[in-house]
Amino acid sequence: MKRLIAWAFAIVSGLYLLLMGPMIGPLDPIPILDEATALMIFIKATNYLGFNFGRWIPFFGKGKARDGKGPGSGPTVDD
Repeated sequence: MKRLIAWAFAIVSGLYLLLMGPMIGPLDPIPILDEATALMIFIKATNYLGFNFGRWIPFFGKGKARDGKGPGSGPTVDD
């Protein structure tokens, strides 16, 4: 059942990106849902299904973990 819901989210958000993404103007049927939200839903749903489309989007990858060697890595000392 979860895979069916993930497929539905992937198909609907993918179609929204393909059809409504290039369209500009007052023809937006769902003004709350913008292209960034649809992209996030599409990437998460396809990741759940086993397809990794996020590797082609450079800003959607995982951030680098801090190694603790930069400024602010030590204990905080208040004067």
